Order: sequence, then C-alpha cells, then structure tokens
Amino acid sequence: MTTLKNFYLDTVKGRPSAEAFNAMMCVCSLLQRRMDEYFIPYELTSVKFNALMLIKYVGGKDGMSQNDICHHLIVSPSNITRLIDRLIDDGYAKRTVSAADRRIKLIKITNRGSKILDKVFKGYGEVIQQSAYLLERKEVEHLAALLLKWFSKLDYSDTKGESDEA
Repeated sequence: MTTLKNFYLDTVKGRPSAEAFNAMMCVCSLLQRRMDEYFIPYELTSVKFNALMLIKYVGGKDGMSQNDICHHLIVSPSNITRLIDRLIDDGYAKRTVSAADRRIKLIKITNRGSKILDKVFKGYGEVIQQSAYLLERKEVEHLAALLLKWFSKLDYSDTKGESDEA
C-alpha cells in the first residue's frame, strides 16, 4: 500500500510552492500507474493512447505531422519517431507524405486504431471519474479551475518568452 511517507511529502512541509508541486507530481504518478494498469489488457500505454487520440481527434481525416504530435505530447523528435513506428507496427497508424510539402510526414489513424480507441474509451472515462471523484464535486471543480489557471499562466509565460527572443 502506498502511503504519504513513501512520497517524502514531509520533506517539503511548510513550503507551499514545493508542497503543491510535489503533491501534484505524486498525484500524477499514482494516476499514471492507474491508467497504465487499465491499458495493460489492451496492449496500450497511456502515451500510445494519447497519441492516437491526438491523431484521430485533432488530426482528423487529414492526419497530423510528426512535429505537431511531438509538440502536443511534449516529447523529443527522436522519441516521437519511435512512438509512431510502434503505432505503425501495431497497425494503429500509418505514415504518409504531405501532398503540399513532401518533406512533411503525416500520421493518420487506421481503422484498427479507431477501433481500439472506441474499445478502451468508455473504461478510460470511468477510471478518470473514479479517480477524480475521490474528492467532492465542488473540490474537483475548484481544482480544475486552479489547474487550468496555472496552465494558462505557464503557457502564456512560455509563449511570451518565445516571442521576446525572436
């Protein structure tokens, strides 16, 4: 059984920024473990699932460039290449060349990829619900608002920094 002591939360006690960050990382770790366990019977990982979701719902029928997938998943280009290769090997995606620019590799979801998403999506949502609603609904709403606010501020500061450098 996991305990708070296992995560060394007491080492940051009294430092709100460190407590918040460490607690969030601990929650992410536990949620990741829960999702990984859910995906095992489907021979998926959360990274493969997220990539397939992006390709299907953001890329649509036109697909997405490997660079766009890389940006959305926040992974290195070499890691995205290996991930895409595994999705192709599994029959979940296919790589094509853009008609507009032959240097751009587009990734499209296959029928098999769509079917596996359809198969796992309902249960995925149930795991999210079960995990989130260990808190009260109002707490979940408040947490969501705070995290989205934090994300927005972090994203804005990253974007601002990029434009300042240009």
